[in-house]
Amino acid sequence: MFRLDDAPRYRLARPPLNQALVDVRFPVQAGLATMEGIAPVQQQLNTLFPYLKQQQVQQVSLVVGPGIPAAAGAQASPVWLFEDDSGWSLVLAPGSAVLSVGPQYSGFGEFSERLSAVLQALSDSAGVTRADRLGVRYLNIVEIPPDDEGAWRRWFRPELTGWSGTILDGPTRLITSLTQTQLAAPPLGELSGPPVDVQALVRHGVIPAGTVVPGVVPVQPQRSAYLIDIDVFVEAPQPFDPKELSRQVTSFHGQIDRFFYWAMTDEGTEYFGKEVDDAVGNSL
Repeated sequence: MFRLDDAPRYRLARPPLNQALVDVRFPVQAGLATMEGIAPVQQQLNTLFPYLKQQQVQQVSLVVGPGIPAAAGAQASPVWLFEDDSGWSLVLAPGSAVLSVGPQYSGFGEFSERLSAVLQALSDSAGVTRADRLGVRYLNIVEIPPDDEGAWRRWFRPELTGWSGTILDGPTRLITSLTQTQLAAPPLGELSGPPVDVQALVRHGVIPAGTVVPGVVPVQPQRSAYLIDIDVFVEAPQPFDPKELSRQVTSFHGQIDRFFYWAMTDEGTEYFGKEVDDAVGNSL
């Protein structure tokens, strides 16, 4: 999708990552709406997610502007929430599953292992036989220091920040500059899954304090922030094969990792505390 080299093996001591998640959607499994139906899934995932509760989860749209309540634009639906003590969660509904982790994220290796277990449980214990959508999303939000409002211009490449990052006069304050780009590319080389385009949504730019950013848990930064929100996905029916779906997720992650690494300047990698070492995994 991107004409970029693979990112090196690296980590960030102060990563801007707010949430990493994988979203898989499938035909409604009525049994997953009941305690009896969810029990086998819980048993299979009990080691990874020892806590289970039913709750109302809000679905929130991106709302830009200060003073907007976090519930704006939200709809609630009953779902099952699996959790552990390390910040990982699995939100499971009759027609979807979202595996996510917040700033506790330590690398793609653990993310991939947990995803494989979740997909296997959905196949074995919930009887899911088809996937209709598979997506990987990394939500990065870095608050801008109040005494250095132009810092984001130095953290990220001018090809990303655009004209608002290059030609504004010194006293001019940028309140909001948010760009959304949608991409599609044929599944060549890395992917041999469904014969449809792989798509991506890339949102990036400056958002004001109080902006509601959708996620598993909606985010509302307290100060102006720079947002890089990357979602790579495929929407097409395909067999629910845990190994093949995991392989596609690995490929999607690779595209996101390349883009984010390219987006940072040398000053940005220094600010986020980049460390490159063959012994560490990718920060994304």
